[in-house]
Amino acid sequence: MSESSKETPPVPEASSSAEATTTAEDSTADTATTETPPSTSEAPAAVSSTPWQAIYSPQYNTYYFYNTETQETTWTNPLQPAADNAEASGSGSGQPPADGGMIPNMDPRYAAMQNAAMAQGIDPALAYLDPTLAASTSAGAPAGSFQARFNARTGRFTAMDDRTPDHMSEYERMKRMSSVFFDVDAWQNNLQAEKAAEEGKKRKKPSKKDLERYKQQKKLKKIAKTAWLRT
Repeated sequence: MSESSKETPPVPEASSSAEATTTAEDSTADTATTETPPSTSEAPAAVSSTPWQAIYSPQYNTYYFYNTETQETTWTNPLQPAADNAEASGSGSGQPPADGGMIPNMDPRYAAMQNAAMAQGIDPALAYLDPTLAASTSAGAPAGSFQARFNARTGRFTAMDDRTPDHMSEYERMKRMSSVFFDVDAWQNNLQAEKAAEEGKKRKKPSKKDLERYKQQKKLKKIAKTAWLRT
């Protein structure tokens, strides 16, 4: 065999580049392994389900709490810590409600409406919107005693003490303008008194004495007219 066949073949230059690539990958892997893994302790806590619901009361301009399981109502937040409740009670902000969370000075009709609404499974805060509850819980009032005024111009229900469309009538405008210079109320009272007096006079029937007096006067007038014939 010749000497050329026994020599070791040269290493190709591509091997150097492969070694560099392997070294870079190893360094990248080492860097990735040295990074701090994300902490799992900061995961959001699951929201615990509770039967208590916060409901806004438009009558008292505050929230009360309603238990959907026991149908209990209270003005104090049952989900607050006990320390917060003790501080709130010690500060004198208000006494806890009695009789299932109702305020002692609450309107009895409104409380009855809330109880009737809870018995029917209706939100107590919306009890005042149901006229049937108001009619059924009204003390001593007949059915259909729910009062409201409909404004034909705005299409809304208004309070009973609000101004009516008659406020802009010709009579009301004249009355307001005249009240600047005259006592319109006294003038109206005088007119009503005169009208009542006239009606009283018309309805008054003459008595027997009045009839006899009228007959006597008529007889005297007739005698006076014919007196010259008897002279």
